Amino acid sequence: MSFINISAAYTADPGNIWTPKSSFMVGDPFAIVLNVQVDSSVVSEGLLFDALFQIVNPQQDPYGGAWWTFSGSDVLSMDSVDVPWNGVSFQWGTNFAIWEWWSHYSDAVSQIGGPSITGVYNVQGSVNVEGSDLFAASSPFWFKTR
Repeated sequence: MSFINISAAYTADPGNIWTPKSSFMVGDPFAIVLNVQVDSSVVSEGLLFDALFQIVNPQQDPYGGAWWTFSGSDVLSMDSVDVPWNGVSFQWGTNFAIWEWWSHYSDAVSQIGGPSITGVYNVQGSVNVEGSDLFAASSPFWFKTR
């Protein structure tokens, strides 16, 4: 039976993606890492996957801590910052890590309005195998920025 799994999602320094890091200054380099395992039959079939990296803000109080952005003349609430990867091949085999990174944590959340880029947040991710019923979603990994 074919499978796909995300064994871990976490934040890291992009220079050392194999070591989770849970605290950042807003000017620190920042990465979201997903450790993925997939059945060899999925790789040999030449299937593609879509991945989603998310930074999630659980603070939805509109008077303090909520994230927002502008869309034209409207202010829109944001629960997460999403970075999609689409149509990726399983070029790294059956056990690999993928990551999205920024030179500074503040770059990762640059579209967020207000002073709410510091605090306690989490990252999570998902992988969807195109043209199949296979997918995986990670557990959240909590981190702090200051």
